Amino acid sequence: MPEEMDYIEPEGSKAVVNSIAEINLIETLTHMSNLLLDEIRESINVLEKPVVNMDDISNVRRLKEKIEEQKERAMEYLVRLPAGLIMKDTFGPLILGLTNVSQYVDGSMYRLALLAEKGEVGEKLCKVTKRLLSLLYDQIDSLNKAIKVVQRDPFRALKMINESIRLEDEVDREYRSNLYDVLSESSVPASAILTWEILGNLEDASDIAKDAAEYFKYFVLHKV
Repeated sequence: MPEEMDYIEPEGSKAVVNSIAEINLIETLTHMSNLLLDEIRESINVLEKPVVNMDDISNVRRLKEKIEEQKERAMEYLVRLPAGLIMKDTFGPLILGLTNVSQYVDGSMYRLALLAEKGEVGEKLCKVTKRLLSLLYDQIDSLNKAIKVVQRDPFRALKMINESIRLEDEVDREYRSNLYDVLSESSVPASAILTWEILGNLEDASDIAKDAAEYFKYFVLHKV
């Protein structure tokens, strides 16, 4: 996977500009969602370690920073596009959404490493965090697959988007049904607060991923 996106500058008629912009932005979303999947997968791997420390989350942070770099370049590109293109209204929120999901995942892992340093990461917290991350991975993976096929098979893309949207309900149920039990493991209020934020960040990330999928669905519906 390339480290950076190379944008083709749009020139020519409105139709040509629109087509080139679409190609560029689909490639951007593919690249960003691939990095986000790597970040979530790395986070799950961290939870499988017997002991977690700050060094273990360095790769999570590195991937988050790569996504932020891609976001900056993509937003600069969007600004240069002519007014009135559907991509300006739909792809901007999508790009920001993927970036925000990445930031929430990174925030959860940072808090988990803090708790681990204090010996406050219990079995339930690990289990539920891993489950939420796995569901979030599936949610982003479905969106990623939709992005990859949208230009040749928009009907299949729509199916994958709907699956991504559906998975948010599973994340929400997992979060609500386990929150009390996980918080009960905490021995001090500070640990309970961090635990709540770990799970809450992942639930928020899923909400944002759903919003991103809804924006992409709007774009795909113009193709079916």
